[in-house]
Amino acid sequence: MPRSVAILGLPLLITILFMFALRPVAKSAGWIDRPGGRKMHEGEVPVIGGLAMFLGLLLGGIYNPDSIAGYSYFITAISILVVIGAVDDRYDLPPTVRFLAQICAALVMIAGADVGVADLGRPFFGGVVELGWFSSLFTLVIVLTAINAFNMFDGSDGVAGTQSLIALIFMGLACLIAGTLGYLPIILCLSACLVGFLIFNWPSRRTQEVRAFMGDAGSTMLGFSLGWLCIELSQGPVRAFSPVVALWIFALPIYDFFSSMVRRLLLGKSPFHGDSEHLHHVLRRLGLRSRQVAQLILLGASILAGIGVAGYQWGVPDGALFAAWLLLGTVYFFVFASGRIIRRREEPREEDESPTGVQPTLWRQR
Repeated sequence: MPRSVAILGLPLLITILFMFALRPVAKSAGWIDRPGGRKMHEGEVPVIGGLAMFLGLLLGGIYNPDSIAGYSYFITAISILVVIGAVDDRYDLPPTVRFLAQICAALVMIAGADVGVADLGRPFFGGVVELGWFSSLFTLVIVLTAINAFNMFDGSDGVAGTQSLIALIFMGLACLIAGTLGYLPIILCLSACLVGFLIFNWPSRRTQEVRAFMGDAGSTMLGFSLGWLCIELSQGPVRAFSPVVALWIFALPIYDFFSSMVRRLLLGKSPFHGDSEHLHHVLRRLGLRSRQVAQLILLGASILAGIGVAGYQWGVPDGALFAAWLLLGTVYFFVFASGRIIRRREEPREEDESPTGVQPTLWRQR
């Protein structure tokens, strides 16, 4: 019991400590997010959540080595992402620099830790789909998608943090059911760091004075961390769930990511062109407040992850789960992204697109 409390309590307290300690540093260092353009928040907000969570995970793991035992490559990879993300939050690095950092982190995972997607389970009702020689390239694409899906999803208070916490909770539940308890310490440690951050990021009047964002340092770290864990938990002879279940656990960020790509292509734009048509933007235009958006994401993420994990435990075939996921994704696109049911926001003229003079760049949402 004391050890469990330490695994949860220490990363939580360290994250909270640095959420306070980094606030006075944020303004002088330039880690401040100001409203304007597609940024819907009010006032200047410190972008320190990613650094605080990273320090909570790192220092909490040093005291509780079980939580990061065997994860030296993982720590190396997220260190790359957090450092580049923090610099990007300050100086707006070119997209190529951010992309190269993501590739480096993915290669550390694939070539260093030997973590990769070897098979896709049975998504087509037949035998197991083995990837063979294509495994490394496919894993690279999956990791890059996970990182950027969470980066895009981080556009409203509490949204990305809530989705990440729900994903960790259901992955932990799947580990308990499957008996793969060796992953629980790292899952608990990450969850504690997220709770420490959400105390400052959950939309509430009580948190206005200490409000903070995770920034690219946080969203890329979370996307990578959750992608790594999902791959490990869905591969090998003893797995907590099948690869198809991972699609349900991260359904909302994946739907939002690919809907954005398809929508922009259909409009004749680059798939990397920033806009105000992500899920949180659409929900806000429907009249929901930030807290209601976060609550809806909490509910939706829980239901979708629950369907995936419960379906796997009840013996629902991978093919049926995959077909249902694709059908739901199609419905999501037509409802939230196609503009046929919920009207799109009118595109501003080019000269008015960003009142602050900052034009959209690759993968940037805030």
